[in-house]
Amino acid sequence: MKETQQTTNLLLHINGGLGKCVMATAVIRSYKAANPNAKVVVVSGYPEVFLHNPDVWKNFPFNTPYLWQDYYGAAGWQVEAQDPYLTDAWIKNRKQHLIDIWCGMLRIPSVQKTPLLHFSGPEADELNSQIRVDKPLLVVQSTGGSNAAARSWTRNPPQHEFEEFLGTMKDSHFILHLALPDTPVLQNVHQRVDNFDRRKAMCLMYFANEVVGIDSYALHARAANPSAGPSTFFLPLAEAEQRLGYKKENIKYLTPTAEVQELLKDHQDYFATVFKLGIEDASENCPIPVGQKWFDLGPDLTHVPV
Repeated sequence: MKETQQTTNLLLHINGGLGKCVMATAVIRSYKAANPNAKVVVVSGYPEVFLHNPDVWKNFPFNTPYLWQDYYGAAGWQVEAQDPYLTDAWIKNRKQHLIDIWCGMLRIPSVQKTPLLHFSGPEADELNSQIRVDKPLLVVQSTGGSNAAARSWTRNPPQHEFEEFLGTMKDSHFILHLALPDTPVLQNVHQRVDNFDRRKAMCLMYFANEVVGIDSYALHARAANPSAGPSTFFLPLAEAEQRLGYKKENIKYLTPTAEVQELLKDHQDYFATVFKLGIEDASENCPIPVGQKWFDLGPDLTHVPV
């Protein structure tokens, strides 16, 4: 492919959470496909995402000294710090994946459709030595965002429905709840682990036999593994499947019932927060009444056909 910009080095400044950084690996691969001779420097709050990534020349956390002199203000570096959540395409709820929107901001073709994570052999070996089970390992991720104790109706499914689903697999799997210390406690799990660093958490999501989660880093880390086993993700907002999900046979999405979607459709809080801004900015004023069932779990949603 002809380079869109001759050897233009890129500094990608990423504001946002862990899942957004994992998604950025797909954007960076597309940038390198369009600009193979360019160097890419990433500045983010989650530098562990980009370890061992062959597309990334250098990788820095925020507040690293001399970044302005060496990169931001230096000649020959294209600085991209815009937030794809603040683009017209996202705000107007166009039927585009966030990765495609982000590539459009960089004026490059979106050729890499899934994230890319790179783990070393010792990382996988260390996980195997720490977690030994006699059943297929099912890893659960139940919260997202910067505050694990805070629950958002746009991201977190009703806990009793989530737990009901996990209960259908308690006998067939060893269910490990990957959490932070302040993550709400779940029933129907065999073990809770809240002392893994982010790198280990991503590695575990990548390699586990099966994953059940919500829209957050787990979805993007799981999609990065081309040979991953079954995964099920609860999406309280139906449009998240198209805008943040991935078309992979091993990933199943549970979206709200038609009744819930109808209740959400014209609600002012839903429209003003989810579409005008981003999921993180959604109001706590959930428009769905208490007792309303969000998901139709059906008689047999335990496994995803592969």
